[in-house]
Amino acid sequence: MNLSQMQSVLAKWKLDNPFVEKCLKEDSVRPVYQIKTDSGRCILKGYSYETPEETIKSNVSSHLFLGNEKGLAPRIFPTETGDYYISCQGYWFYLMEFVEGRQLSETPDDEFRLGQAARKMHELQEYSVKSPFTQSKLGYYEWFRDRGFVQEFDAILDSIPDFEKLDQCFVHTDMGPHNAMMDQNGRVVFVDLDDSGIGSRFLDLGWPFIMQFVDFNHDTEEMHYRFDLAESFLRGYYGENDITREEFDLIFHGAEQMHISYMQTYGPYAVDSLWKILIFGRSQKETLWNRIYGH
Repeated sequence: MNLSQMQSVLAKWKLDNPFVEKCLKEDSVRPVYQIKTDSGRCILKGYSYETPEETIKSNVSSHLFLGNEKGLAPRIFPTETGDYYISCQGYWFYLMEFVEGRQLSETPDDEFRLGQAARKMHELQEYSVKSPFTQSKLGYYEWFRDRGFVQEFDAILDSIPDFEKLDQCFVHTDMGPHNAMMDQNGRVVFVDLDDSGIGSRFLDLGWPFIMQFVDFNHDTEEMHYRFDLAESFLRGYYGENDITREEFDLIFHGAEQMHISYMQTYGPYAVDSLWKILIFGRSQKETLWNRIYGH
């Protein structure tokens, strides 16, 4: 998008001398820009018209609730006409707060902070917009029919519960240090709310237990499990309360389904490696449980 087009977009908001300071994500589908104004910075997020307007409305609603109302995400700013998103130059756009601070990192201390913030988010009430992220496992049974592991794959799916019938709350759906910031006041905020809304708590909690905590070397295909990060995240989330065995099992079922949902994302050549990661991650479940409660 050229300079004049960007200025026509930014003109929809009442900003003091705005200009694009940098492009944070050069993506024709979902570009992200850092905007500098005389009164500070903000973030402009765009979505091509390939994204349904209902998805944009859901994203805006999530930011208004989690950010503007609850302070756990960047605030979203209204245009001069009071709208929270616009249609311009073939894209949907909305404007968000720039969070001064640092991205969380994969350390035990930051995982503990992330767990605490996740608990606060999951305990929020008075929100009703459903997450666009599908909770159903049924579509995955159509995958990998030509792979040698298909029977074991189907058996894993068979063991996973129907998360739509389990605990529902406000969820992020991609919750990790890569999508969380610590601001200058020590507040943890969640960013990238693209699929957030009402969904399964256990899918949300399960995301990192295979996707993140399995450390996979792409050159050697060696793996090890980040028990330190997993334990810190759980301590942050549950505090002094014990995790029941039922909840622990549901978290790992959530981990399985979340990992499976990404297994076609990186193309056919990544599937075998992702399958190995899934099997390895599942095999660490009892070791993690024993590290927490084996004394």
